[in-house]
Amino acid sequence: MKVFLPPFAGFVVFALIVLLQSIVFPIHLGDMGKGNLHAFMACFYYCWPLYFITALLTQYLIVLPIWVAAHSWSMVGKDAAVTATALLCALFAGGISYIIWDKQTGWLHLANMATLMLLIQLTYWVINFFVLSFITTHKITLKPKAKPATE
Repeated sequence: MKVFLPPFAGFVVFALIVLLQSIVFPIHLGDMGKGNLHAFMACFYYCWPLYFITALLTQYLIVLPIWVAAHSWSMVGKDAAVTATALLCALFAGGISYIIWDKQTGWLHLANMATLMLLIQLTYWVINFFVLSFITTHKITLKPKAKPATE
């Protein structure tokens, strides 16, 4: 449950945004690679199974071990883990943006792409950690069905 549900919740939110946006602006395969929001949505639209498998592996191999260990940490340690996650997102957003950046578009385009990628990643992790926190703190118990009284 902790491996599947948090990434699934994040992907459902992004899928709804992409599907609603695709009603207004149809998404085509040729839209990918342009370095704008529509191109990122096209990548998500066509590559979501690969992204979801990557999210599940990341959740299982990296996030859950840190999450379990963080329960024994002090509040400063937990804050450091959140800060490290945000810095890692910024590092990946900047690195990926630089790799796909076309230098002819200028530095402002690079900054806009990096900011967009950072916001997308941070939104995903906020949703992921919220769902993971909800699953961890709330116990869901199933009550057995009551047997009908026999006379």
